[in-house]
Amino acid sequence: MKRIVSVVLAVALVFAFSMDLQAADKKKVITWKMQASYPLGTSVMMHGVQWAKYIEKLTDGRLKVEILPPGAMCAVQDIVTYLEKGVFDCAVSYGGFYTGLIPETDLEIGLPMGHQSWDEYWDAYWNRGLGDIIREAYAEHNIVHYPCAADCYYNFNTNFPVRKLADLKGKKIRALGVYGKYVQALGGSAVVIPGGELYMAMKLGTIDGAIYGASGLQDVKFHEVVEYYTFPTAAQIALSMLINKKSLERLPADLRPLVDYGTRFILEDTSNRYITEVKESMNKSVAMGSVTKCYLPEEELAKMRKLVAPIWDELAAKTPRMKKGVDILKKQMEDLGRPMN
Repeated sequence: MKRIVSVVLAVALVFAFSMDLQAADKKKVITWKMQASYPLGTSVMMHGVQWAKYIEKLTDGRLKVEILPPGAMCAVQDIVTYLEKGVFDCAVSYGGFYTGLIPETDLEIGLPMGHQSWDEYWDAYWNRGLGDIIREAYAEHNIVHYPCAADCYYNFNTNFPVRKLADLKGKKIRALGVYGKYVQALGGSAVVIPGGELYMAMKLGTIDGAIYGASGLQDVKFHEVVEYYTFPTAAQIALSMLINKKSLERLPADLRPLVDYGTRFILEDTSNRYITEVKESMNKSVAMGSVTKCYLPEEELAKMRKLVAPIWDELAAKTPRMKKGVDILKKQMEDLGRPMN
């Protein structure tokens, strides 16, 4: 009988101790560090600012996020490397910086002549399997990936009208990554210029235009040096919320799903906010008389898709995973009535 009592008391003590630990765990405040890629006042970092605010609310104040300005912990191009090692816990960034390290980031940012709206991107990522490919690639670097929208207008900002492909012949256009190949395929000359130098390059006539989002028309006053903006968009561009996998796993068990699933839906909200800001930037620039819209007709767009298709095939040849992703996108374009052949 004494042995039974002793066992019961021991179990009770273990249970009480466990309950105390859980209670203490729920009172503990955890602080994550987020490395920003862009200044905090920009549309891009609105994702990070709003995410941090809502994550703190979802976790009842138990998880706080300190946002560090660009360059605080590392250069933008090194964010994935430092995040993989756990130097900080999360970041908002643009996959185009990391194509050399993670080829699948080309699929992540949005291929030229691909998605025309956020709902098309969302469908590919969450419903058609594109997200599985991208998340698998990031997981190899100890990172969990979540998509968020960038510009819904991402095409030619120019000092000349673009109403047909011939208008681009020989023009010097600033473009990065796969969009440099896009410019070349359409007859232009791609130039690489850092974002901070872009305004003066346009003002001085060093370049004739740039592939750049419409948010920049107001964000960085690009409307002062740009005369024309080309429609429709080359693609709906995407950004990334990146979270160190171990940081996520170290959270208390009840917080992990809140952060994981909560992030997906917080970013859907901020994505719609971002798209609204892009449209407001464009509308304000046009209303001011600073920028004129140009439209490419359907026959020119059909030519563009054929010219750009080899770029997609070149990307698909990189790895089996890239091929799978490109095949998903090609099938989606067929379903949408915009085949790439």
